[in-house]
Amino acid sequence: MDGVQLEQELASCRERESTLAAEVARQRAEIASREQDSAVLARKNAELYAEIQRRLAESESFNRVLVSLLQKTVLEQVLDIVCTEAQGLIGATGSAVLLLTDQAWLEVRHRLGKPLAAVGPVPVDGSLAGQVVRRGQPVVLNDPTQFAQIQVYQWPSELSALLAVPLHVNGGVIGVLDVVNKAGGFTDEDVSLLSVFANQAAMAIEHARLQQQAEQLAVLAERQRLARDLHDSVTQSLYSVTLYANAAALALAAGKQEVTAGYLQELQETAQEGMRDMRLLIFQLHPPVLETEGLVAALQARLAAVEGRAGLQADLRVEEERRLPIEIESDLYWIAQEALNNVRKHAEASHVIVHLHFTDTTVLLEVVDDGIGFDPQSVPTEGRGGLRTIAERTARIGGELTYDSAPGSGTRVKVEVTL
Repeated sequence: MDGVQLEQELASCRERESTLAAEVARQRAEIASREQDSAVLARKNAELYAEIQRRLAESESFNRVLVSLLQKTVLEQVLDIVCTEAQGLIGATGSAVLLLTDQAWLEVRHRLGKPLAAVGPVPVDGSLAGQVVRRGQPVVLNDPTQFAQIQVYQWPSELSALLAVPLHVNGGVIGVLDVVNKAGGFTDEDVSLLSVFANQAAMAIEHARLQQQAEQLAVLAERQRLARDLHDSVTQSLYSVTLYANAAALALAAGKQEVTAGYLQELQETAQEGMRDMRLLIFQLHPPVLETEGLVAALQARLAAVEGRAGLQADLRVEEERRLPIEIESDLYWIAQEALNNVRKHAEASHVIVHLHFTDTTVLLEVVDDGIGFDPQSVPTEGRGGLRTIAERTARIGGELTYDSAPGSGTRVKVEVTL
């Protein structure tokens, strides 16, 4: 190989070496790029995972709070949960719930933490809370100098940051949820988070308020019923006692001893009937053992205090006794009481049986008498006050009401509730 050929071969080797070096460099750059892309992807996956975990924790928190709220029916308990969870969710130090009392005023119904909101009424016009109500949108104030420009009636001077969100229910606003004094101020994410929470809280608050109103109406209805019973029974008995006493006095003055004795006998029987009616009304006002000892003990006390003293033979038969939620026991007690009242007033019975049968999934209540009975076809439930009340209470606890009766054959009232 001469010098020219050797030189050419060396040049070719250098070219191949250069090409190989370039390929190695390219592959190394590609590997580095892939490693960088993998690192970016790993970082993004980690961030996405963290975001998913945070959202999942928020969702679980919301579900937990919602379940807790819906289990409470007392308004003050619901409001306390709302304020507590709102502070913890956002990291605030104080909170308050304001509810509309009418179109012009808001009332601070609950407050928690520090600083404490004032308790006075807040006007809708001209106040920050009113602005939230009118617009139906959240308001954030992270600059204390802004507080002088907007009248923040319900908060003291140590306020440093405030987030107020509306409480929406059925397309309307029933009030405002405030959280205050978060370190570093409130963010857009805080606004979104608290707004979602407030929507759930508003449903629970409205549920508790409706429950409270229903209970107040039930109390009013019960008072009116007792007033009617008092007028129809005890008042009439007292009026009759007065008439018999006057008649006896006149007969005695006229020397009519037998007539006087007859009037006195009528007076005694009427007074005893009035005492029985009064005892029944007092027992209806307060069954003392229902909550402490349960349904069976309460029915035993009722039968002894009312039916027993009225000369009506009464038996209580119980199978597989156990305690039930107080709401169900209370309604079953009042159903049994209404059925027993019907027996005393209308059945002309000498014997009544109250039967309770408990299973793992149901409870059956039966009240059976041997009285004169009636024709269910001619006297519908709606036209018979006692049975109508029983039907309403049975429906309230999701039970099924049936009753059997016929003239001269007594009456059986049966209520079955699936637990």
